[in-house]
Amino acid sequence: MWSLLRTSGAVALALGTLPVPAVAQADALPKGRAVIQRFIDAVGGEAALKRQAGRHVVGTFDVPAQGISGDLELYQAPPDRMAVTVTIPGIGTVRTGYNGTVAWNLNPMLGPRVLDGLERAQLAQEADFESGLYPERLFTALETEAEEEFDGVPCYRVKVTTVDGESYVEFFDKSTGLQRGSRRTQGSPMGDIEAVSVVSDWRDVGGVKIPFKSVQRAMGIEQVVTIATVETMAVPDSVFAVPAEIQALTGQQ
Repeated sequence: MWSLLRTSGAVALALGTLPVPAVAQADALPKGRAVIQRFIDAVGGEAALKRQAGRHVVGTFDVPAQGISGDLELYQAPPDRMAVTVTIPGIGTVRTGYNGTVAWNLNPMLGPRVLDGLERAQLAQEADFESGLYPERLFTALETEAEEEFDGVPCYRVKVTTVDGESYVEFFDKSTGLQRGSRRTQGSPMGDIEAVSVVSDWRDVGGVKIPFKSVQRAMGIEQVVTIATVETMAVPDSVFAVPAEIQALTGQQ
């Protein structure tokens, strides 16, 4: 689970299960770690993933059924920092961030929030720059459960268990090794919701493949994140500064 795969999940946190047919299970399934290693190799390999100093992502965020569309900007930097800004005309600017300690959200409709529980745990996992390597400090188990058709593509379904005790499933294309998506309970301001995420349009950026399109389906609503550009760069610390509104709630800078 490459951190950019959950961009739409981070946006869902900022803004506020679908059955799929199973394919007959093979007699011998590859081990979960083997599926993950194939994925890591398919996106460019461990060395390439670790070589990047940070990322600046620019794109769009759309909710087609509601006619909502806006601009998205995301920064990530090691070891575990992330800042997401979504600007939507008529609604305002929504910001979400994690600085390695504090997970927070500024929403013009909800006000400043310090995230905790499942919301915080998931955002911290997304922010971890090496989460795509599935390190043992983040994940306790990886189990290939079955072969299953996901979004029309034959995949391996891998059950992922985190150090926080959360379990969910991710789907990896049997042909390419790349991730196709996930099925997961997503923390949100409205409580925990069941969500399906589908990723596609993988492109090479500095030796690492990244999905340029992410679709999240939850509560009958489809949210689409489309990436326009990805720049690998060293991101200034100031980008991840905790806003004054959040400092007032936590006493931390």
